[in-house]
Amino acid sequence: MNQIGVNTMILDRNSPIPVYSQLKAIISKRIQNGEYAEGGSIPSERDLAKNFGISRMTVRQALNEMVAEGILVREKGRGTFVAKRKIQQKNISSFSETVRAKGMVPSTKVLYFRKETAGDDISGILNISKDEQVYVVKRLRLANGVPVGLEHVYIPVSYCPGLESYQLEASLYQLINDKYGIKIDYMDNIIEASVTTAEERKLLKTGTSTPVLRITGVSYISGGRKFSFERDVYRGDQYSYNARIFLTREPR
Repeated sequence: MNQIGVNTMILDRNSPIPVYSQLKAIISKRIQNGEYAEGGSIPSERDLAKNFGISRMTVRQALNEMVAEGILVREKGRGTFVAKRKIQQKNISSFSETVRAKGMVPSTKVLYFRKETAGDDISGILNISKDEQVYVVKRLRLANGVPVGLEHVYIPVSYCPGLESYQLEASLYQLINDKYGIKIDYMDNIIEASVTTAEERKLLKTGTSTPVLRITGVSYISGGRKFSFERDVYRGDQYSYNARIFLTREPR
């Protein structure tokens, strides 16, 4: 068997698995065991080709696929790096919970917090009078001090009277649950890929090429009542959204 070994990880030329696929598996294993650290560089194409005794074309094929899969990232003039794992939002868990689960420290900067009349748009979404008062909250969410998302939330004042007396730097959902006994049952969200506005780039500290996720949604509480409406923007290079989808069978 013609094998070439490096640190007990080997390529098997007699295997039906293509050599580039084997190289991908070896690089992935080294990422998993911490040999190639998150955000750190990996050896160059030339070094990998020399170490494994294979062509640079084969190495390039493996790396190209790993870049396409989001495992690696290339930086022009610098090399190839292990992609940083994104903050993954799951269903309606709060941003703060999600960030802490990744071992990071969440923080929030409140940019805007006032009472306003609902107007035609918000009243139509939340099924309230256009003259009804709503809290309008705009917050910048950060993980380890890095801006990740902008949240714009509308909540009828009638649900949470006196909300302005509380600090909104922590989880808004947790505060509402603790102080008003209101629990979010579910949310209907629309998630779209988008580009940033000039204001968003300034706040999120991104360039024009950084993609974002735009999430618009309505939250519901007991009895199917609409509680809040959100317009959120999250950095696509830092954040992903995991949603569980259920198959609903229509009666025949």
